[in-house]
Amino acid sequence: MLSLSSTISLFILIHGLITIPEGYIACLSGEDIDTFRVTIIDLKNKSEEVISEGSHHGAPTWSPDGKKIAFSLKLNSGGLQIGIYNLERKSLEVLSHSYSWNDEPAWSPDGKYLAYTSCEKGLIDQKLMVYNLERKTEEEWGGERLPSIMKPMWFPRLDVLNAMSATVTQVTYAEGFDIEKFFEEGYSLGVLVGVAVIKTDFPKLSNELVLVSKTQATPLPRELMPDSLRFEEYNPQVSPKGSSMAFESNEGGDREIYYLGRRGISNITNHTSADWNPVWAPNGEWLAFESFRNGRRGIYRVYPETARVFPLVVSSEFDAWSPTWSPDSKWICFVSNKGGKPELFLKKIEDNHEIIQITEGKKHLAPQWRPKQK
Repeated sequence: MLSLSSTISLFILIHGLITIPEGYIACLSGEDIDTFRVTIIDLKNKSEEVISEGSHHGAPTWSPDGKKIAFSLKLNSGGLQIGIYNLERKSLEVLSHSYSWNDEPAWSPDGKYLAYTSCEKGLIDQKLMVYNLERKTEEEWGGERLPSIMKPMWFPRLDVLNAMSATVTQVTYAEGFDIEKFFEEGYSLGVLVGVAVIKTDFPKLSNELVLVSKTQATPLPRELMPDSLRFEEYNPQVSPKGSSMAFESNEGGDREIYYLGRRGISNITNHTSADWNPVWAPNGEWLAFESFRNGRRGIYRVYPETARVFPLVVSSEFDAWSPTWSPDSKWICFVSNKGGKPELFLKKIEDNHEIIQITEGKKHLAPQWRPKQK
């Protein structure tokens, strides 16, 4: 166990009015890609636990019940494998894979499956793999037509897909796509959305969002999306209840965040500066995101139904990025270079109090707040 920064205690001692929330935040700590390790911060006890096994740890992601953390790591084999750390048992399970490189794990809503990208030579012809954690088996999803894919994410439920399709009079799916089979598999096993790398005439490669079940795959219907022949979409983020989805697009010349729900699609950030990295609040009401609209990288929040944007952490003196919400949606943790190197800070959403630094020493990146335990 490593000692956490005394900054928290000092802040509370001086101000006396702010009590930081309890809970755990998983992140990466280290000095470079070779030394980054998944680290678990205990806010109540002001301590850090570093997972020492392996190297080249990837960004951590919590299981829905908050008991486990999945991440990629490099072992003696030379490739990347998916590891699952049990917080209560203090133990690490490393999964067995068909391919050498495995990354970007995503938990199914019930915590029984892990989806991730998988390939043989890194970033080339990436497959979408799903690991059954109860049976200890790995399967490739999407069928033979699925192109190289990145950033898989599960839909908690499927009614939003039906609702989105109902907003247009005609829906175009991929050739050979079996919509009945898709929903049959979706209701029994689940459905994912991911970013597919598509070959086009110009540019030679483009990104599109695709829907994937066990044997079926199709780009999101073009009637629901910006012109995918000219613009790229990436980083899909499904809302906590599965009733809508946010994603990034370069339509308009820079990155914008789009909102896709029951009423169709809309640009909810709409600014001349780049906006990206949408992150849903657990209550599903707000999206935090990053933007250069103030000159430096800052964190904002937007109410998707009205597209109203409010600043959260914005400064002309430092950058702020990688927001993650507390389980009650009242705080964010984020990364900032306010002190020089990247460290973690806290900010209460509704108050104008200054930000609270909670780490120091090594670089700290990619924070993920532990969800409410079920």
